[in-house]
Amino acid sequence: MKRIKALFKLTCISALFLWGTGINQLAAQDTITLEFCYQQVQKTYPLIRQAGLLDKSSDLRTKNLNKYYLPQFNVNGSATWQNEVTEVVIPLPAGLPQLSGPVIPKDQYKLTLDVNENIYDGNVTTYQKKLEKFNLSVDKKSVDASLYLLKDQINQFYFSILLNQQNIKIFEETRKQLESKMKEVESAVKNGALLKMNADLIKAEIIKLEQNTYELAMDRLASIRMLSELISMPLDENSLFKTPMIAIPGLNYENKRIEYEIYGIQRDRANLMKNMVTTKWNPKLWAFGQFGLGRPGYNFLSSDIAPMLMVGAKITWNPWNWNANRNEKKMYDIQGDILKNQQESFDKNLRVTTQKNIADITKLSDLILKDQELIDLREGITKTASSQLTNGVITSSDFILRVNDETQARMGLEIHKIQLIKAKISYLYNIGKL
Repeated sequence: MKRIKALFKLTCISALFLWGTGINQLAAQDTITLEFCYQQVQKTYPLIRQAGLLDKSSDLRTKNLNKYYLPQFNVNGSATWQNEVTEVVIPLPAGLPQLSGPVIPKDQYKLTLDVNENIYDGNVTTYQKKLEKFNLSVDKKSVDASLYLLKDQINQFYFSILLNQQNIKIFEETRKQLESKMKEVESAVKNGALLKMNADLIKAEIIKLEQNTYELAMDRLASIRMLSELISMPLDENSLFKTPMIAIPGLNYENKRIEYEIYGIQRDRANLMKNMVTTKWNPKLWAFGQFGLGRPGYNFLSSDIAPMLMVGAKITWNPWNWNANRNEKKMYDIQGDILKNQQESFDKNLRVTTQKNIADITKLSDLILKDQELIDLREGITKTASSQLTNGVITSSDFILRVNDETQARMGLEIHKIQLIKAKISYLYNIGKL
């Protein structure tokens, strides 16, 4: 059991030594900022490439729509055999020579080139190209929205690192304070002024601090590795993560979220599709032609292979479809109303969230003022307790309690400072201004 304790203590001390070495090397390491992490993830995250792919896909679809106006060619061929064909029989009076009509072969062949060209499609293609632009805009905005959500993940990792970083620093300062006091107590123990238990209590508290520091160091390292993976960039565990400076001139609500903008685009798209229904009423006009060879040709009474040539135009119009178009327009009106309700709900939820952010900002600003007052009081109490321990008025246990109270007060201040910055960043993130 003693070997296990000794090994654990050695591990903790080694971790602290490495951490202390890292602190000394911070000046030589890179300084990481929150803005840098935002920029890095926007460059390296795989989803960023999707915007270019969407552009290429949309460009190809638009090119295909433009080709709808070009002539369409189809080669058609057929070979058939039938058991009966048309015969021409003209009965004549007896004694007169019989007349024989042309004999149509029972096997028939045809090879043609059919050409169709759209002259007027009722503006269907024009609306389809407009619709394609809306679809591309929605898809690209959706990508931007997904990338924007990554900032929230970065915030979670980054502020976890900052919090651990500050708490480790406070624990280190407390440990040094206890080690300094332990030397005095050990000297007093040797002189018989204090019991050995007083030195052991301080030593136990130092080991506890080493454990807490080691745990925070491991949590910090885990957050750094997760952040490194997210931004696709190796981060040195000894790097200094800088606390961002955030200034908010005013807490005036303004919804700039990409998701809110997407709802607006979708509503415009629904309105376009409603107007597009009108094209179903419009007449359509095509020109066509047929060129080829056949047996028989267009003269079905001929048994010879003959050339075939036909050109013409075709018009279609469906002026009445039993109010199906009107109902379809109403459907798009309803879809627009649904999107409007979703947009308003999104905005309402965002207002609720930002009210929580504003309340947190106000609360934490007030708590920080009280934290500093509390720290000043705790420092004085600790100094008095230190003197009392030296003079044998109190025990080490009482002194440790006072030291822990001061440490908690300092940690409370640092936690509130970081929470205040995070609350400001959350506010800017939620309204789409980060």
